[in-house]
Amino acid sequence: MTLSRASIEVLSDLIENRLAIMSIGDQDDLREKITLKRALTELRGDEVPAGILQNFADIPRRGRRRKVGAAAS
Repeated sequence: MTLSRASIEVLSDLIENRLAIMSIGDQDDLREKITLKRALTELRGDEVPAGILQNFADIPRRGRRRKVGAAAS
């Protein structure tokens, strides 16, 4: 599915507005901000910088980690 230039501009403006008013309060907000930045980059047709993907990987997940020993037995 392709989007028209006008649709891409509208979506881009909406994402930029959301990013401008966003305040980071917890890890979920930070994940959303990084996701919005990636979406904006994709809409513009730019290459995704490696730093954005690396920052996303560094965000800790919520909840406890699975116990590997219990899963193996």
